[in-house]
Amino acid sequence: MERSDSHLRDSLLALPTWAAYTAIGLLAGGVVVGLVLLLASGMDDTLRAAGGQLLVVSLPVLSVSIGVLGASWSRTGRIDTLVADYLRKTVGDKLEAYLLPAKKGKDGPFPALFERMERDFRPDIASYCHYHLYDRRGRRFDLLVKANVFNIEISLGLRLSAPPSGFTDAHLDQHDNFGSLDEWPSASVHPLVGLAPLTLHGCLAEGYTLYLEGCRLPDGGMKVNVRLRQKLQDNFLTSPYLRRYFAEDAAIATYFFYSEAFGGKAHITGGEF
Repeated sequence: MERSDSHLRDSLLALPTWAAYTAIGLLAGGVVVGLVLLLASGMDDTLRAAGGQLLVVSLPVLSVSIGVLGASWSRTGRIDTLVADYLRKTVGDKLEAYLLPAKKGKDGPFPALFERMERDFRPDIASYCHYHLYDRRGRRFDLLVKANVFNIEISLGLRLSAPPSGFTDAHLDQHDNFGSLDEWPSASVHPLVGLAPLTLHGCLAEGYTLYLEGCRLPDGGMKVNVRLRQKLQDNFLTSPYLRRYFAEDAAIATYFFYSEAFGGKAHITGGEF
């Protein structure tokens, strides 16, 4: 029963507010009228019988209608709309709030790291949104956030003038990953983790899996890609609490990753993928 209630709640949250209120309100009105006719004093038997019949009809129809409406609005197209709006607006707005200068008359949570941000996406693909961040020196840093109903992934780019200390050919083009904080002893000595160790330690502590990739560039520099991925057991898109949590998590993780990397020893030339 608990699982069924969860699906019902998801279906209702997936509806636009006006549609949910209108549909449920009309049907619930039938239940209320039925109760009034059945329970109010002074009603004759005919009206009481009508009230009972109205309840017998209205209650099942209310339940079925909720399920039908939810199923209709939760079809693939509706889910794509939910994902797209979440990535392009909710996550994007949080990134701007944390990473860019505060709007006039407001205080930002941290000193701004970047001057402006561009949102880049394909209208026909809902699950991805690229963000291009530009700092005061004109350097571009790419960020990709992906959501597929049951998982969220944050991908951050860095370009270095030279490989970080300890990076060898053995690390080239490898897809190293660390799945939990229990693996921190191994992760902590990885040269790419050394670019932002405090941030990445915190991400592992929050349940993210960490993926690392580095490749050399023709000019002798290095391109680094750091991915943070969390897979959930339940859909998070219809939970306002989880939507807010992961949007803010993406903004905070991005802020501290770049802040820590900028303050480290590596010479960073940009962050294009």
